[in-house]
Amino acid sequence: MPKVTNIALFYGALPDDGLVKFNFALSALFLTVTVLLFLFILLSRLRDGIRYARRNRVESVIQHFLSSYLFEENVSEMDIKSFCRQYVLKARNRHIVLENLLLLHKSLIGESAEKLRHLYLQLGLHNYSKQKLYSGSWDLIAKGIGELAEMEMREYSSLIRTFVNHPHPVLRSEAQVALLKLKKDGLFALLDDLEEPLMDWQQLQLARAASKAQLLAIPDFKQWLSNREESIVVFSLRMIAYYGQHNALPQILQLLQHSSEKVREEAVITLRHLEAFEAIPILTSLYEHETIEIRLKILKTLAVIGGSEIIPFYELLLKENDKRFQLAAAQAIYMSSHEGKEKLRAIKNDPEHILQALAASALSFR
Repeated sequence: MPKVTNIALFYGALPDDGLVKFNFALSALFLTVTVLLFLFILLSRLRDGIRYARRNRVESVIQHFLSSYLFEENVSEMDIKSFCRQYVLKARNRHIVLENLLLLHKSLIGESAEKLRHLYLQLGLHNYSKQKLYSGSWDLIAKGIGELAEMEMREYSSLIRTFVNHPHPVLRSEAQVALLKLKKDGLFALLDDLEEPLMDWQQLQLARAASKAQLLAIPDFKQWLSNREESIVVFSLRMIAYYGQHNALPQILQLLQHSSEKVREEAVITLRHLEAFEAIPILTSLYEHETIEIRLKILKTLAVIGGSEIIPFYELLLKENDKRFQLAAAQAIYMSSHEGKEKLRAIKNDPEHILQALAASALSFR
């Protein structure tokens, strides 16, 4: 037989058994796939390593240019134009320029921040940020809005305002916060335009944005207490409590009759923060008609704003079957006045009193 050196000889030398041939073919296939997969991973790692090294190299040049622009006097118009051609007009470098410029701007104030803003305009980066607002991707739009807001591009406020009711909550929130940053007057006027609910995390973002504004720019939030959107009313109540806007008390008292349980509950909490003793008669009269949660909130509020004059009201509640109300009433008695403290201590020290254990429990929270 002539000698054959290729794989066909080995394959043909196998026993004439279909199962063996199938197993061999399958093993060969698995080996091929494994090798290809290994090569793919190797090439991917190599590609990522090259990209990472390139980004670091480009980022180093960009950071050096930004530092020179800010702190040295030898950066000429020609240098800026050359930088623009190489790093802004090329899309693969532009996003690195934007990221570094925005990050640096966030850490600066005063003249340095204004100088970076001027460079942002000079390089035409505001046009690229604006283009993102016409994208079909919500996250790209949000990114563009964030860039324009960070660089104080107030001329784009009207365009950004079109997104305050966007279906996507993250984009909606980004637009709302951006408008707060961009408006120097009429802070929170965007609440008049909102048609979508304000989620709790969005309210937190708006509150943080407000905290960075000057106190004189904070609006009178009672103007939104009649808004038809429940979440805006709740947010306004929280802002009223935070900024201590006592002039809103008449409107807050009216909200105790609101159809929304959430609004009524927030109104009771706001009255507590404002220490509005004027609300005592209304709260005691509404107590029996409220839900369990709001009744507990009323008791907690009365404990803060009330005095010895409502101890009889608490004493009636000590006879409740629900231990939660009994304990809340006992704690309110203790907090109401010196007279209340003495009453509770007397009950605690009387082993024959039916509420002795309850009084001891209430006093243990002190």
